[in-house]
Amino acid sequence: MTTEIKRKTLHYKRAVITNQKLTLQSLLSATFKQKAATKAKSRREFLNPEDESCRLINHHKEQNGMFFGELVFFEKGRGQALITLDDEAESYEINTIGTDSIKTDERDPKSQKEKSSQKEFIDSILYFGVLDNHLVILQSAALKARELETHLAWLMGTCTNVIGKNQAVILQDKPTEETIKRIEKAPVKTVSLGAPIQTVPVMSEDFESHHDSDNTQAAKSVKWIPKGVGVDIIKALLNEDWLNKLDLKDSLDESNLQVSLEISYLRKTTKTGQTMLNNIATALRHTEESDVSIHLNGGGTIKGKDLKLSGVISVKTNNGLVDQSDLFHQMHSWMVTKVTSAELELESSESSK
Repeated sequence: MTTEIKRKTLHYKRAVITNQKLTLQSLLSATFKQKAATKAKSRREFLNPEDESCRLINHHKEQNGMFFGELVFFEKGRGQALITLDDEAESYEINTIGTDSIKTDERDPKSQKEKSSQKEFIDSILYFGVLDNHLVILQSAALKARELETHLAWLMGTCTNVIGKNQAVILQDKPTEETIKRIEKAPVKTVSLGAPIQTVPVMSEDFESHHDSDNTQAAKSVKWIPKGVGVDIIKALLNEDWLNKLDLKDSLDESNLQVSLEISYLRKTTKTGQTMLNNIATALRHTEESDVSIHLNGGGTIKGKDLKLSGVISVKTNNGLVDQSDLFHQMHSWMVTKVTSAELELESSESSK
């Protein structure tokens, strides 16, 4: 077993559940007591029936007064790409390894038991801890706060009915204390949102009739579709028909096209300015940090990263996997530090703002 210490970034979120007095921690505890959430199989959220990709909160526990869990994402039957690093090769060879090729020791009783179970490669894992309505999250490339927010709403709503249809789950960002103080001294003047116009390839079939045959054959072609925050801004402001009519033969990612939206804010009162900041942090909670900037009245700029509370820890990993015990201990310590310093305020389990 290879043990390493790696630096990881923890992100803070505050849960707001509309029309609900209980905290997220209390609701999660109640959720996993429901029969519908007892077994892992019954709490899988299928994202695409065609490829059977799904996500679920796998391991979960209550420790040191906090609720901890891991959100995993995997696709049934998907193989794992494997690259061979050959120093003498002009290009590295890439193959796919499937779970059926993983050898087991037939004499091992555990292996005998695993024969009746199905193995799948995990695409991504997100770890989180909850204290009242405060969350600390260790994100991954494919699983971020947006995916956790969506899954919690599904798990507590559709899957277990712990929350009703008129209740929404929102994971808000919290600006740093320094940012809040700057806003109190110089209210928000303008908010700038800039995002690149990106494109994704989509396979399509063009049917062509050949002169030497009466058969009509389908030829695969690639069409590039605009996608991303920049495109969403355009759709919100303009008629989106022109986007649907675009017939792009190449990607726009190399063109460095950028959409910029600037919102002017003329209010000067501290109370309204603070409310404005909170609203911005909520509305743009899933936007890339580099895409947002806030300009203050009288000068000064607040970057997107200042709207989010985060911290760096050094966590133990075993064979590349995070040591959960070590991670959950550090998540608890990080949260307690924030509460002790009055940067976060605990609330009664019977009330939620």
